[in-house]
Amino acid sequence: MAVLWQTGIPRQIYARLYCSWRRARREARILSSIFRRYGARKLIEFGCGIGRHGYLLNQEGFSVLLTDVEDWRFGVARRLPFKKVDILNSDGGVGGDFDGGYAVNLMIIFSYSDMVRALKNISRIIGRGIFVADYNFELYSEPRDVEVRIGGRVYRALLEEERVVPVDGGVRYSYRVKVVDGINRVVGVEEASYPVYKKEVVFKAIQEAGFKILDIVWVTWNPIKYMYELSRGESDSAFMVMVRA
Repeated sequence: MAVLWQTGIPRQIYARLYCSWRRARREARILSSIFRRYGARKLIEFGCGIGRHGYLLNQEGFSVLLTDVEDWRFGVARRLPFKKVDILNSDGGVGGDFDGGYAVNLMIIFSYSDMVRALKNISRIIGRGIFVADYNFELYSEPRDVEVRIGGRVYRALLEEERVVPVDGGVRYSYRVKVVDGINRVVGVEEASYPVYKKEVVFKAIQEAGFKILDIVWVTWNPIKYMYELSRGESDSAFMVMVRA
């Protein structure tokens, strides 16, 4: 089983830095609106991470199964059912008649060919249900120094390195973030590299995987608030609603 993304930042700190409840609620509201529009109630999440999106959707009355390559659920999200699934390499043998599935901040880590492979496996799991995935078609404007307080302690996330290299259909972004505590002691490091494709390339991968796009909810990334904001027209990011062609 291939672990595609890893972080050396402790879960409690990672949650406050990159998946705050405020951000998760905004994204869960977008997902909830889509699933209600298409009548989907029984859901499966791919690449759930700490699990906050699934927890919030469950609180709204949706039935949610969380999946990921490793169980990284945090806090209240551990109350939800979970199954290990490496969606890049298999359909995980997941049973269940799902009305819909979704992935937040997952498609961005895949190369073009891996995106197609993952989408094909997702299609096998959700059948005729709808699938919703977000994607940022442009690079994030990442803050270089972010401070959070947890239990009276101060932690800072410092963007030490970043690099952008052109690739076919977009760019490849590499970065290194170091998290230090109040006495400048390193408590975690995250290093990663992933492609960022133009929307035409992402749409092509979706089509190649056997999906067709039913709807697009355009959103704009706000680097100050570190979350999406709904857009009235085409923007830098989107939640794409798709179904088997």
